[in-house]
Amino acid sequence: MRVRFVSPTLFEDVVVEPTVWLRFWFPDPEGGPTEFQRAYTLTEADPETGAFAIDVVLHEPAGPASRWLREARPGATVPVMSLGSSSFSVPAEPPAGYLLIGDSASIPAINSILEVIPADLPVELYLEEHDETDRLIPLGEHARLTVHWVPRLDAASLAAAIETRDWSDWQAWLATEAGSFKQLKTRLRDTFGFPKSEVHGRAYWYYGRAMGAFRGEKEEPATEAPKGAWRAQAAGRLLAPVRRTLILAGILQAVVTLLGLAPFVLLVELIRRLIEGGGSLWAIGVSALVLLGVGTLLESALVLWVHAADARFARDLRHRLLGKLARLPLGWFTARGSGAIAKLVQGDTLSLHYLVTHAVPDAVAAVVAPVAVLAYLFAVDWRLALVLLVPILVYLVTTSIMLVQSGPKTGQAMRWAERMAGEAGAYLEGQPVIRVFGGAAASSFRRRLDEYIGFLGDWQRPFTGKKTMLDFATRPATFLLLVTGVGTPMVVGGGTEPVTLIPFLLLGTTFGARLLGIGYGLGGVREGMLAARRIQVVLDEPELSTVELDGRGGVEPGTVELDRVGFAYRSGVPVLENVSLTLRPGTVTALVGPSGAGKSTLAALVARFHDVTEGAIRVGGKDIRSFAADELYGRVGFVLQDPQLVQGTVRENIALAVPGAGEDQVFAAARDAQIHERILRLPQGYDTVLGAGSQLSGGERQRVAIARAILADAPVLVLDEATAFADPESEYLVQQALDRLTAGRTVLVIAHRLHTVTGADRIVVLDRGKIAESGTHEELLASDGRYTRLWQAGAGAEVTA
Repeated sequence: MRVRFVSPTLFEDVVVEPTVWLRFWFPDPEGGPTEFQRAYTLTEADPETGAFAIDVVLHEPAGPASRWLREARPGATVPVMSLGSSSFSVPAEPPAGYLLIGDSASIPAINSILEVIPADLPVELYLEEHDETDRLIPLGEHARLTVHWVPRLDAASLAAAIETRDWSDWQAWLATEAGSFKQLKTRLRDTFGFPKSEVHGRAYWYYGRAMGAFRGEKEEPATEAPKGAWRAQAAGRLLAPVRRTLILAGILQAVVTLLGLAPFVLLVELIRRLIEGGGSLWAIGVSALVLLGVGTLLESALVLWVHAADARFARDLRHRLLGKLARLPLGWFTARGSGAIAKLVQGDTLSLHYLVTHAVPDAVAAVVAPVAVLAYLFAVDWRLALVLLVPILVYLVTTSIMLVQSGPKTGQAMRWAERMAGEAGAYLEGQPVIRVFGGAAASSFRRRLDEYIGFLGDWQRPFTGKKTMLDFATRPATFLLLVTGVGTPMVVGGGTEPVTLIPFLLLGTTFGARLLGIGYGLGGVREGMLAARRIQVVLDEPELSTVELDGRGGVEPGTVELDRVGFAYRSGVPVLENVSLTLRPGTVTALVGPSGAGKSTLAALVARFHDVTEGAIRVGGKDIRSFAADELYGRVGFVLQDPQLVQGTVRENIALAVPGAGEDQVFAAARDAQIHERILRLPQGYDTVLGAGSQLSGGERQRVAIARAILADAPVLVLDEATAFADPESEYLVQQALDRLTAGRTVLVIAHRLHTVTGADRIVVLDRGKIAESGTHEELLASDGRYTRLWQAGAGAEVTA
């Protein structure tokens, strides 16, 4: 049953996201003063009007919630709040799939999850059946959803029904009865190896006494399940060589921290003896200096030791990482971009350095120091020490309340920050266009920025008072006020000695800074662990390897054969299926089709940006997986739509594939590419360094890339329509360069504009990853098929003058 409500204030705190739930307080059906708390998933929400709805499963015997909801009429009221609610979101790096486990009570939450899971991710849904009518509750739809209904026999039956398989890199979400929930978490952890970070959810309800107890022996699976491997565990694998070093560093830092506090203790004793007129002052003073010196020496030795360990670890890691990058498919790089790879190689390795050399010792010192100080102060005077706990408790309780009240807004803020970083970069890069053509792009960015600022204001404004309280709770003046305000009456009343206040004045007033230090120290550890995870995930990526495969004899060199080729970026979601083609030397084959048909993917497979999932691609009768990288790219060249030039001179860019090429060869390639005269007009000619100030247009950069391909002289050429973004004059020159480049070669062209390939020897039409038809331009128009519809739709309307 769906019940609809209206609240003018609820959405001031609630962020509408999948699985968000509300706490209801239902009255006692017998008329007593007691209220009964129940939680229900938000199934409909309109923050503008305050309207929302929940789905309820009515049952017998009816509890307070069922009775109230069944009898409620328009105008009835009930208290509701969102404190403690959690939401579901798909991470930026999605898991291999989702394992959803629930029952009739959690189906509304499961339906909200199915709405946001990408269509290419597999979903395994296990539902515990408590009643045969449970199957009548509507389930959401998903392209790769598999549903398993499991009749409940006891608390262990649902856990035992989970398929015995490898669940590596899957994420689990559980929302069941409490007994089943406990059994599920145990089996996922112990049998399949799910890490804690990849199991989410909570128990949705508890069996009542009226329904009886459920007992029984746990049914063990017949076969042993494979323990999976998760990206969430990647940091541990990467740091395994330095785990002992980090543990020992933490222990030594604890000792150093205690030695650093010891001189303060001795200083207190020195002051005590000065006041009381005791002896051994020199001995105490010398002891304090010795401990201070020993602590300083140990700390220096510790820093040197962890830096030496980090240097060895970082050297090996960089060798592994750079070696791995050299073996990864080119498609891995094109999917990420230079910024993400630079962050991995530079930023993440720097974060890892901080983790090994500083973060762990800093975190240990941040925790050990306040605990040790508090223990010492309790030993001095437990009454005054209890007083110091007041601001500490205020800090901890207030911080906890803020975290709970933030709820899903914390994750939403991270997504906002990522989105705004990307939009700000695009806004800055597009300044020339935005300034000329103005309004729309600029106003769109400003509007989004205002929305972001509004979100931050709505989120943080209610915390103003709490943040002020946190600021006061951690100030040294607050601790000083407490020590003097409580300690002075105790001294005046004879309850303690004046000298007792000294350690509280020396050490107790630093508690605020030490509390903040815990957050900073643990934050450094968290950032380092995330960096370690990202690096290890890259090291775990499948790489291109050379395998020995039997070739086919009697095939003309330069012939490209695609034999029943299939490919999928994600298992179970094919992008190409059963594609068979033969490309012969001296011919041009064009790939056309609607967006998403698989054109660029198929061309990328020929250049081995990825390895095929099914079938084989052969060049000259030999499978391309049996070629070493240098050998393959000596046979297969490519010119991309966006020309890629490296930081270096024009000469170095043209001779990139043939580093030993002579000046005459470079000049000849440039002349054939129709770019020689333009290069000579550059400030330093062929020695001009190409970069941000190279003053080359898009068409000119494309001709430099074509000159590079001419010099490489590969018999097979893959072209991603090189004239797509050229002006008319540049397009003519680029086309001339391409005519020279393609002569006598086996050419595969990705065509985004049909008029550019009407003269191709063969046009292949791809649709949904399969070959729909093929032939010459005239033959395809005559057949009145998919190509004809593309042409008539306007894709071929442009002509070249």
